[in-house]
Amino acid sequence: MDAGKEKRQMKKFITGLLVIAWMASIFAFSAQDATESSQTSQSVSYRIAKWQDRLFGQGKTEEELLHQAEGMQLFVRKGAHMGEYAMLAMLLAVHLGCYPIPKKRALLLALLLAACYAATDEFHQVFVPGRAGRAADVCIDSIGGLAGIFAVFLFWKKKREI
Repeated sequence: MDAGKEKRQMKKFITGLLVIAWMASIFAFSAQDATESSQTSQSVSYRIAKWQDRLFGQGKTEEELLHQAEGMQLFVRKGAHMGEYAMLAMLLAVHLGCYPIPKKRALLLALLLAACYAATDEFHQVFVPGRAGRAADVCIDSIGGLAGIFAVFLFWKKKREI
């Protein structure tokens, strides 16, 4: 096997592993019950509120920080969903870009696969205590996937691969 072909095979293998690892990570977060999931997002929201308080020297009390964290928790949760699926779509696009298909087709296929995984993930959540599968979350995840695809598109365009 020539060096170029070996390099392409290795890239396919590594990007494929990254896709699988990222999907497993999404699955693990989705497997958290409602209490554990809420604690995770509340913790992140609280850290953001505390960071903002320090950055702007607001001197908020603990109660005010907790109230602020509670208010931003929904945005943190949905933002995390979008970020997870943006990354999944990017990894899928890079992996599919290793195959001899047009780059635009790889991007569309990556977006479709990310949206399908979002749908199966929401179905999975139906079986997790306190969680629910929501069509709106599939849409939010898919918007994140679209953002990831757009980022890869711009990167490839800059590299003149598209």
